[in-house]
Parts: sequence; C-alpha cells; structure tokens
Amino acid sequence: MSVELGVLCTIIGVAIGYLGYRRNGNKDIQEDAKTIAFISTKLDYISNGVADIKADMRAQDKKISDLSDKVIRIEESTKSAHKRLDTIEKEGV
Repeated sequence: MSVELGVLCTIIGVAIGYLGYRRNGNKDIQEDAKTIAFISTKLDYISNGVADIKADMRAQDKKISDLSDKVIRIEESTKSAHKRLDTIEKEGV
C-alpha cells in the first residue's frame, strides 16, 4: 500500500507542477505581450516626433534659403547704391 501511495503522490505532484508551469508560462506570455505593445507604442510616438522634426527642419531650410536670397539682393542693391553715390560725389566735387 505504501508503494501505491508513493506513486499516487508522485502523480499528483507532477500534475500540480505541470499546471503551475502552464499558469506561469501564460503569465509570462501576457507580460511579454504587454511589454511589446508598450514598446511598440513608444516607438510609434518617437517615429511621429522624428517626422515632425524633419518637417520643421525642411521649413527652417526654406526660410534660411529665402533669407539668403534676400541678403544677396540687398547686397547687390547696396553695391549699386554705392556706385551711384560715388558717381554723385565725383560730379559734385
């Protein structure tokens, strides 16, 4: 009878161990899924932020290019004005 009791306890112990293993395995899978979803959400947020920064950079580049063109035109206008002033000074003296 003690052999049968030992075998029965062993079978019950194996069954409890297996059920505990499956339960913990499912919890691990659920925690991993939550972690992956969280990381995916954060990556999407970062990706959108990078896209916004790129758009801002393009707008800044356009503004800088426009200002550069204006400076070039102003410098040309200034040179022309200096030439006219030089001409007026030479005629006036």
